[in-house]
Amino acid sequence: MIKLAELLAIENFADGKRKGKSRPGRVKRSGASCKGSVSSLRRKAKKYGGERGKMYHWCANMKSGRKKKKKK
Repeated sequence: MIKLAELLAIENFADGKRKGKSRPGRVKRSGASCKGSVSSLRRKAKKYGGERGKMYHWCANMKSGRKKKKKK
């Protein structure tokens, strides 16, 4: 027998959307592109607002946080 708490915890997203922001393709859907330098992405993030601006910020943060190449 299913408990009432378990029954209420089951979520049904009939529209196909997932809970939270972990949706693949957010950058492309918003019209942003992760191509370019970090400074150009930050400039675009300042220029655009809303979801596209958020995606440019995200791309710039991801690009600036990657590991640097080792020098010999």
